[in-house]
Order: sequence, then structure tokens, then C-alpha cells
Amino acid sequence: MDNEFVIIMSIRYMKASLMAPAHDWAEKNVPKDVPGAHRHRSFHIAPDRGMSILYFNDKADLDGAFPMVKDILNGMAERFEAKVEIQKGITSPGMDWGD
Repeated sequence: MDNEFVIIMSIRYMKASLMAPAHDWAEKNVPKDVPGAHRHRSFHIAPDRGMSILYFNDKADLDGAFPMVKDILNGMAERFEAKVEIQKGITSPGMDWGD
């Protein structure tokens, strides 16, 4: 398998009670299609933490989508009293297993 490029986003709510409203808001307001992305996974980590990964086939698509994704996540942080982290990465297919 070839490398995939990813945006890894994490969010931690200062008030755990805001995670559910933030999730509901995101389902209604965040674009379902991010230009250039071909897959998206979200994870509930704890009552106050979540993480998402967007997958891209090439770095140009990742770089093109990054500003939009960053704006959306920073907007959510402001709206729902959260701290966010957003990073670019690349997969390591030699270490992958399962699916």
C-alpha cells in the first residue's frame, strides 16, 4: 500500500458537558466532504476528548484542505470552550496490520 497523508485533529473540552452539544453541532454544520480527502475517522476518547483523522492520497490535497480544516476546528474550540491540536502526518504502510 502507498503512503497516505493525514490531518490528525484532537479536541479537549474545558467542560466535559460541552462535548455532546459540540458533536451535535459538528454533525449539522461541518462539511461532510473535505476537498481531496477520501476517508474520515472519528474517535471518542474520554468524556472531554475526541480525535479525528482525515486521509488524503497526496500532500497537495492535504495542504489544500489544511487551512479550511484548521479554521473549522479553531471555530469549534472557540464556540465550545475547548483546546485543539491539528497536525499533518504521513502513514507508515510497513507498520500497518488488519483492517
